[in-house]
Amino acid sequence: MKLTEKTVKNKLVFLGTAGARYASFGLIRQAGGMWLNVEGTNVHIDPGPGAFIYTHRKGLNPHWLSAIIISHRHLDHCADVNHVIETITLGGKRKKGILFCPEDAISEDPVVLKFTRNNLQETVTIKEGLSEIVENAKISFPIKHIHGVETYGTVIKNLTGEISIGYISDTKFFDKLLEAYSGVKILIMNVTLKNPRPTIPHLSTPDAKILIKEIMPEVAIMTHFGRTMVYAKPWEIAQKISDETGVKTIAAWDNMIFDLETLKTVKQR
Repeated sequence: MKLTEKTVKNKLVFLGTAGARYASFGLIRQAGGMWLNVEGTNVHIDPGPGAFIYTHRKGLNPHWLSAIIISHRHLDHCADVNHVIETITLGGKRKKGILFCPEDAISEDPVVLKFTRNNLQETVTIKEGLSEIVENAKISFPIKHIHGVETYGTVIKNLTGEISIGYISDTKFFDKLLEAYSGVKILIMNVTLKNPRPTIPHLSTPDAKILIKEIMPEVAIMTHFGRTMVYAKPWEIAQKISDETGVKTIAAWDNMIFDLETLKTVKQR
């Protein structure tokens, strides 16, 4: 199903659901991140490898984007960011778009090239507690995550608060996540591991279950799956979590479209 600027309104599009190096760069699943439209404001979150191609295949046009968010500098989250910026800005012919990213994504050995950043309307360095309004969306970064590099998740709402999405990017589980993402209607979690591995700072399925039980969103969506999750049939894990928590839990799939108003996946032709 191809989308248009009109039909993408208040939709969340998963341009990839691969997590970590082996799944992303082994092409087990796509790794293009997420395209989010809130009341007509388009945001691309974590444009990883292939994002530019997967975007166009869905009928989405980077010209429409108002903002890009990079949660952290690991390449499975940002490998295509320079291609996306070039398209937003028509190769530098217009100043357009806001980039939100941690400091280390643009400092020494930057993953976002200075050449492309100079063409953007603005580059905003993410800090814990930052909150900005971009057109019809309020974009906040409630807490710094625990990961190998500086990492942030985000909470995005429309201006009335009727739509609210929390995105927990790569992180080790810690209790402060519960308060940081409380109150969101839609909770998206990067659940890379099937079982906890103390030396790897990623969420596992038991961590996801705790987050869902404590935050109690209306819908929870798991994504960014590593190999152990992909091979474990994440849709079956999601169903089990739904049964145990009473919260509708979805294991995202590549190119899945989710309607932010009906809180349902969109049937695709």
